[in-house]
Amino acid sequence: MRTEARGSLVLTDGSFRFLLGVNYWPRKLNIRMWRDWDEEALKEDIEVMRSLGVRAVRLFLLDQDWVTASGDLNGVQLQRLRWLLDRLGDSGIVAFVTLLVGHMSGRNWAVPWAPDNDIYSAKGVEGTARFASAVASAVKGSRGLGSWILSNEMSLLRQPPSPEAQLALLRAVAQSLRSADGEHVFSSGDVPSGYAQRPNLVRGVVDYVGPHLYLYDDDPVRHGFSYSGMLELFSDDGQVPVVLEEFGFSSLQFSEADRAAFIYEVLYSAFAHGASGAFVWCFSDFPAEGEPPYEWRALELGFGLVDRDGRPKPSAESFRRFSEELGRLEALGAHVRLRRVSKVLVLSPYYVLGDYEFAGYRQWLGGFEAAVKPVLVAHQLLTMAGAQASIRHEPEFEGSEGRRLVVVPSAVSGLATTWRKLLNYVEDGGTLYASLLRGVGGARFPHESGTQLWQELFGVEEALRVGSFGVRLSGRRTLTLERDLGGLRRGWSISVDLQVPLYAYSVRPVDAEVLASVDGEPVIFMARRGKGRALLSTVPLEAALAYADSVGDWRPYADLYHAIASEAGVDTLRPSDPRVEVQELRGEGQSLIIAVSHWPGELSVELPIREASLVAGNAALREARPVRLNMPPRGASSPPG
Repeated sequence: MRTEARGSLVLTDGSFRFLLGVNYWPRKLNIRMWRDWDEEALKEDIEVMRSLGVRAVRLFLLDQDWVTASGDLNGVQLQRLRWLLDRLGDSGIVAFVTLLVGHMSGRNWAVPWAPDNDIYSAKGVEGTARFASAVASAVKGSRGLGSWILSNEMSLLRQPPSPEAQLALLRAVAQSLRSADGEHVFSSGDVPSGYAQRPNLVRGVVDYVGPHLYLYDDDPVRHGFSYSGMLELFSDDGQVPVVLEEFGFSSLQFSEADRAAFIYEVLYSAFAHGASGAFVWCFSDFPAEGEPPYEWRALELGFGLVDRDGRPKPSAESFRRFSEELGRLEALGAHVRLRRVSKVLVLSPYYVLGDYEFAGYRQWLGGFEAAVKPVLVAHQLLTMAGAQASIRHEPEFEGSEGRRLVVVPSAVSGLATTWRKLLNYVEDGGTLYASLLRGVGGARFPHESGTQLWQELFGVEEALRVGSFGVRLSGRRTLTLERDLGGLRRGWSISVDLQVPLYAYSVRPVDAEVLASVDGEPVIFMARRGKGRALLSTVPLEAALAYADSVGDWRPYADLYHAIASEAGVDTLRPSDPRVEVQELRGEGQSLIIAVSHWPGELSVELPIREASLVAGNAALREARPVRLNMPPRGASSPPG
């Protein structure tokens, strides 16, 4: 099977086919797969995969089982891999082969050609590239081969000493593989925070970005939306294809019924946001309780779609159902004739994915997953407001590409060049909404300025006392509109429970209009510049919602974002319940709606379309005009628009 990256998609044999997959170690063999080879056990698993509708598998070459004591590639293992790839291909299953496997499931194994597992040394890079080339040359004609993945989370095997060191390894292997086999796509397989997963660094080196997402959150709604936001972040505004290479939880951690619903929810979210595929971790549970690493990582025994005896779990039924519905969605032309169009652009601050001297805000905020939270919340609020949004790495912003609204959410700072570009965007007729963050909890950034264009762009001037850490916001604060905004009227208010103290700027208007205040102090301003408008909030609302343990009722915050989108002239497609995400795919005068509930209980929702029949999903159509649905926990529906 030939695979290629084209635009924002990975294509198989020239066509889009969603790569619905599983990460795979054999049920009976687990990590002992290559040294305790058992073809009958593999055939059994492949037959179960076919029955579940699996289209793709991710395989792992445990390197210490692939290289002889003398350092030579084991020819027997190459024969075994060819056999397995052909059996998978005969079953219509495409294989993504992972080459550098030293880390797996909570343990590190030896990489024979890299002493002390120093894969970034000259010897490590050369050995990995040589291994990749030899394997690819030997199996490139196999019927089921679909992709090469450099590693299984190489940053957990060995932290790179620098971005350049990890990227040098990535480039060397990419070059070796393309010389040996130019017919299949390539990606890094690293953790989400790794340099090798940053789209701004690896675009042009890899063919797709493949995040591994295991997200935790006490707020179930925010948790569900965060997967959608992460996929948008890693696609970098559609500039690179995305495959959700790993996601899942163990039945030994959580309710299996909720886990089954969660898998269905995330699969629909991935499809709705234009991902080219999604791979559940993993195919099966394992019986190997006394073997490493399962002896001390017991949760790893329970991630499967099928149990240790090969019986399908409820999550397998969710997977099978999605697989059956997937064909109907693809037959309508989803992501080929019908495409998702972003109406709003969220800028992810430069420090979330970038490294700049003396600007370590990502680390000071608690690392990548903490620093990105306000960005994900902004994307969530826009989605709740019915405004389809994408996310772009701030330094890559050159223009809105026709989008009427750009959002900069709770930024510690922005690049000086970005603010200048945003001023040009506003003067050309766009609307900018920016909120600024001076600190959260124990992380305070007093030796910083949110922008150099306070007056030129936003029509305000700084008003903080010299030496101040900023305005401390804590407890319950009420934001009140001082004028009409979108569909909200003057006097409308919203109370925010600041569970974590925030630090904010204080500014006074010069030629800006005051839109809202908190306890009588102006906090949201609007300045007209050229043909457009710039809105500034000194209350970092997105950070307040992102760092709260749980929010509860999201509706009033979605109302505010809907008002901002309406003020910008953005057309919205807003459901009656903000816990339901709605995405629209359009083209050739047709429309396909995908609705996904991010709530772990049942709910009813009205969709903003005139009439519908259901093409796919597990929701029940309660009424066709207007469209009302009864949605099960974490359910989905896809009526034509």
